[in-house]
Amino acid sequence: MIDHLGRRIEYLRISVTQNCNLNCLYCQPGGTHGASGCASLSAEEIETAVKALARLGIRKVRITGGEPLVRKDIFDIVRRLAAIRQIEDLSMTTNGISLASSACKLKDLGLHRVNISLDSLDTDKFAYITGGGKLERVLQGVHKALEAGLSPVRINTVVVKGLNDSEIESMMLLTKDLPVEVRFIELMPVGEFGNKGLDKVVLNSDIIASHPELIKCERTETGSPASYYRIDGYKGRIGFISPMSHKFCDCCNRIRLTCDGRIKPCLGSNGEVDITKVLRSETDKLFDYLKQIIYNKPEGHNFNKGFRSERNMSMIGG
Repeated sequence: MIDHLGRRIEYLRISVTQNCNLNCLYCQPGGTHGASGCASLSAEEIETAVKALARLGIRKVRITGGEPLVRKDIFDIVRRLAAIRQIEDLSMTTNGISLASSACKLKDLGLHRVNISLDSLDTDKFAYITGGGKLERVLQGVHKALEAGLSPVRINTVVVKGLNDSEIESMMLLTKDLPVEVRFIELMPVGEFGNKGLDKVVLNSDIIASHPELIKCERTETGSPASYYRIDGYKGRIGFISPMSHKFCDCCNRIRLTCDGRIKPCLGSNGEVDITKVLRSETDKLFDYLKQIIYNKPEGHNFNKGFRSERNMSMIGG
């Protein structure tokens, strides 16, 4: 579908739960693994919403959380979404803690690819950032995802000054022997940590400038916010997602569905529309309701305008 600014909206991110088995600093500091008593949409409701959105032109769906693999019916959700004819690309963002035991089944059910959040390769630092997570379990998940044929396997790293910016080279080194994509993401003012941490933002342009060995790759996904580079002789690629320093709103092709049934057209705006009433009791109106929401997608984010998110990232979806 084309919005009022002429952008083709074809990518949906669905937060299937705000619960998580970690408690990361920049996602939900001080929380109780994301649990706040907020009811999540059922698997059937998610399927109904995505079918309507598919009729409107959604072709790519990413399942996120919280941590999607903590939902007991996550395999049913993947199966339902994979069966929707118009969906050409079904992926998942996960912290990787439970991925080793799930990767093969997810692939068999129709998941195409996976993004794994990994902010440190130091065991102690990883435990600190994640509130007690075990690094080894995530690394096992990376290898199992590759073995299962989920492709590409993308590793997302939020770079925070004074916390993990000393590990940039170590993260890049993962692409030497593994066919993975390591992507560095600038810290955004979303959630308490991000709202208070603008002095901790590391600009991707500075990382690129300090690594002359990086060779820029030709852009193949026009709607993707990432720019990719490679290092000669390495198997994988290195990506940079730069919402703070390089605004890419003019080609943004995505919307978000929160676990509590809100359509969030822009991550950098607090605007959202509750679709639960229409979804549950006025399904015949759902198509037109969603069409209007998508058409009015905001022009751009407000990250550089003193924006403060009213939700933590665990409630929005990664």
